[in-house]
Amino acid sequence: MKTLVRSLLVAGMFVCQPLWAQEITLLTTVLRVVNIPMMAGLRLLEKEDGIKVTVKELRTQEAVVLAVIDGQGQIGQGFAPFYPAVEKGAPIRAVMELSRPEFVISARQDLKTPDALNGVRLASHSPKSTVQSLLEFYFKAHSAIKPNIVFIPEGSPARASALLRGAVDAAAFDLSSAQTVQDSAPGKFHVLVDFTTQPISSSVLFFNPAFAKANPEVVRKTVARLVDSYRRGAADPKFWVRERGEALKDMDDTKLEAQLRDVVKIVDLNGGIERLRGPAAADNLAFQVTAGSLSGPASKWKAEQFYDTGPLEAALKQLGRK
Repeated sequence: MKTLVRSLLVAGMFVCQPLWAQEITLLTTVLRVVNIPMMAGLRLLEKEDGIKVTVKELRTQEAVVLAVIDGQGQIGQGFAPFYPAVEKGAPIRAVMELSRPEFVISARQDLKTPDALNGVRLASHSPKSTVQSLLEFYFKAHSAIKPNIVFIPEGSPARASALLRGAVDAAAFDLSSAQTVQDSAPGKFHVLVDFTTQPISSSVLFFNPAFAKANPEVVRKTVARLVDSYRRGAADPKFWVRERGEALKDMDDTKLEAQLRDVVKIVDLNGGIERLRGPAAADNLAFQVTAGSLSGPASKWKAEQFYDTGPLEAALKQLGRK
């Protein structure tokens, strides 16, 4: 992790350029279907609040965290690398949950229960990936199940392809790939383990600390618009299709809508407030310890070290709770 001195030096840059309160940059990795509710919320921020948002895709999740700390963008989408960055002293805090895990384990139809995964070839992403962290978390609680993990880091579509052609017996991949498998080979595969039901924050939103301090109203408005987007899209996914802007414009609207209907179940209409504080936040951090993103014991960590719920609480006071 780069020294935090550099991030502090950019504080003056944010304070001295108030026009940036009206033009901000979000840094993320490659945009996927699960990002569309966020993108629709940023479109609302532009149309309703006049705050222009530029989205830049970086190669890795670690690069996103470092670039936001460095001041190359005001907002970042954080995954597992967000947590070790905070442990190493990064002054960033998550202000809302963007999604819970979007992954499932699909398997051959003849593998009827999770116990049947014992000894079979199960495709995962890579040793330190979010997918593998979820698998380790799950199998730690089900220690009798010991699959033969096969790493296929090229992405969920590659793992779906491996399952379809019989190279593996089961695979962990995202909801979009699960739908692709079902459409490609009806009745031959089924979802055996559904991680979308896990009460864990898979993706969070965080701001450069200097920018957030200088522009609290922009932070609050951003959070409020994203929560509003989640609520509108959960009621009718066509809203997300219409408001996605240039994101995934090459994807057929009907196909995108079908995949977004799956995304509805992993977005929280209250921005994940209950997983950012109290016992649920402690569970969130305990998962990161189990997954190796944070050092243990989990009891040494406090929710406020990682999460700032103030902007979300203000947004929910404005919008009401669901």
